[in-house]
Amino acid sequence: MIIVIGEFRFKADKMDEIRPHMIKVIEASNNEDGCISYAFSESIQSPGLIRVAEKWKSFEDLEQHFKTEHMNNWREAATLVGGSTDRNVAAYEVKSIKEL
Repeated sequence: MIIVIGEFRFKADKMDEIRPHMIKVIEASNNEDGCISYAFSESIQSPGLIRVAEKWKSFEDLEQHFKTEHMNNWREAATLVGGSTDRNVAAYEVKSIKEL
């Protein structure tokens, strides 16, 4: 399993404009065959800060995700609102899981 976790930031005054695009990419990504879960969350303490949490069956599935039409649309939408900053997102390969 691949875990993607991280965060990025949009200008706070652009959040109303970008949210509908976030919803679209989340819904489409969650419908991909290799996606286990895909979520963004908006910080309540730091306006414009978005946290990312994704689970994928494999790196191959994640690579395919980057090539989808909805990801291209997401990138275009993000660019139109001025782009994201402070991006810190990484993928980790998980070998074992312990439920807490």
